[in-house]
Amino acid sequence: MSDVTSDYRTLVKSRHYIDLPGEPPKSKLWPGVNNLIILRKHRDVVFDIKLGNGATYTVTTDRPQSEYGRFYDPKRNLNVTKVTFKDGEPCHLWLGRTFQGSLILKQGDKLLGRYPIRKMDYTQGCTEDPKDKPAPIIIAMGLAQKAEQATTVSSSRTPQSPEKILFPRPTVPGLTDDSLIFDQSLMQEQLACRLPIKLAQDLTVAPPQEAHIVEVDARSIPEELLDAVAAGGSDETAIDNNKIATRNWLFGQLGGALGFFSDNKEWIREIWSEKFRLMKIVHKNAGERWYVVLTGNPRLRKYLTAARYGAKNEKVLTIAGGAGTLESGAAAAWEASKGAFKKAGLLALIFTVALDTAEWLHDYQQIGPDGKPKKDFADLLGKIGIDLAKAGLSAALASIAVGAVIAFLGTTTLPVWGIVVGTIAIAVGIGYGLDLIDKKTEATGHFTSGIRWLGKSLKDSAEYLEKAMPNDYQGYSLMYMP
Repeated sequence: MSDVTSDYRTLVKSRHYIDLPGEPPKSKLWPGVNNLIILRKHRDVVFDIKLGNGATYTVTTDRPQSEYGRFYDPKRNLNVTKVTFKDGEPCHLWLGRTFQGSLILKQGDKLLGRYPIRKMDYTQGCTEDPKDKPAPIIIAMGLAQKAEQATTVSSSRTPQSPEKILFPRPTVPGLTDDSLIFDQSLMQEQLACRLPIKLAQDLTVAPPQEAHIVEVDARSIPEELLDAVAAGGSDETAIDNNKIATRNWLFGQLGGALGFFSDNKEWIREIWSEKFRLMKIVHKNAGERWYVVLTGNPRLRKYLTAARYGAKNEKVLTIAGGAGTLESGAAAAWEASKGAFKKAGLLALIFTVALDTAEWLHDYQQIGPDGKPKKDFADLLGKIGIDLAKAGLSAALASIAVGAVIAFLGTTTLPVWGIVVGTIAIAVGIGYGLDLIDKKTEATGHFTSGIRWLGKSLKDSAEYLEKAMPNDYQGYSLMYMP
C-alpha cells in the first residue's frame, strides 16, 4: 500500500457537498484526484407530543417525490419521507439545507399540523459554510393539566432520574468525530465508488453556541412606585364586590378611554355637537344600501367633508359601529380589534402591560416556602398574553355592541357626544365582563400552566439536542425556562 502523504492525488482536492447522510453528491467525482465528500450541517426538527392519549403519530412531507423533500431518521439511519412515533416519545428528524415544502403531522387520518419549514425559520437560513448550523425547530403539543403534574414530579427527582435519559444520542455509522465528514469505507459502500475518498483535514467544528440569561432586577424601578402600583392591583382597592375594579384596573380603563379619544380626535372635534342618523336607500342597480347622514355644514369640516357616508366607510365605522348590515358590522369589529394595537391604543396597551409587570415584579421578590420566588416568568407571560387577547376581543365586542344599539334605534337622530360616551361606557362594561369571566374560569391560570408546560417541553427537547450534539448545542437549553 502506498503512502498517502506521497500520493500525487492528495495535491488535487475536489470537494463534494451533501446535505444528509447517504446522499450521493450532486457533483461529478473526478478520477485520479482526492474527492472529499463533505456533509454540511443539517437542521434539527424535534416533535414533542404529550397529549396523554397513547396515540401514534406520523410525520410526512408534502413533496415525497422530490429529492429535496426527504429527511433523515437518525433512529433508522435512513433517508425517508415518513416516520411514526408514539405519544410522549420525542421524534427527532434531520432536514437538509435544501429541504423544500412542509412537514405534515397526523394522528391516523386526522391532520394535526402543517409546518412550512423555510417560512418558520425567522433566521433566514444560514451561510454557505458547511460548518454553519441552521436554526433548530421544536414543535411541542400537550395538555396544561398534565404539565403541572409533570413539573411537580420532575422537581422532586434527582438528576439521575429516568427523565434525564429519555433521549438517547442518535448514532450514524460512518460519521467520524467531526460530524461534517463521512468515513471513507461507508461512502465507498453507499456510493459504489472505487475512487479514494479521504477526510477533509482543514475543516473544524463550529464553536459552541452561547445563551445569555439576564435576570430581572427589581431595583431598577423606584421602590415607592413599585409598591404603589403593586398595591393598586390588590383586592383591597376594588370598589366592587367581585374585586375586579381595583385601582390599577380603573387606571387601565382611563388609559383606554384616553387612547380612544386620541385615535378619533379628528372626527370627535368636528362633529361633537352635531347629530347623525342611519338612512336606508334602495338603489336601482346596487340594491339596498345603508348610509350615515351627518348634520351641520360639511364645508366647514376637514376630516368628514361629505354629508353622508356608506356604513362601511372607514371614516365612520367607529362612529356607528358598522350598523346597517352584518358585513359592515364585521368590518367595524375587525377595524376596532386592529385599532387596539395601533397608535394611542397601543400606548394604552403598553401602559396596561407596564402595570402587569410592576405587579409581577412585586410578587417576584416574595420568596415562597420552597425558597423560590412566588411568581416566575410564566406568570408574567400568562398575564400579559391574556390581557392582549382581552384587549382585541373587548374592542371588537364593543364595536359590535355599539352597532347593535344604533341599529336597534333605527333612524332616530342621535347626538355624536352620546355615541362617544356610550362607546366608552360599553367598552368599560365589556372589559369588566371579560375580567369577571377570566376570574370565574381561571383562564389566566390555565393559560399560564400551558406556557409553563410549553417551556418545560421545549427545555426537554433542547436538552436532548444538547446531549445528542454537544458541539452544536452547548448551553442551548438555558434559553428555555423549565
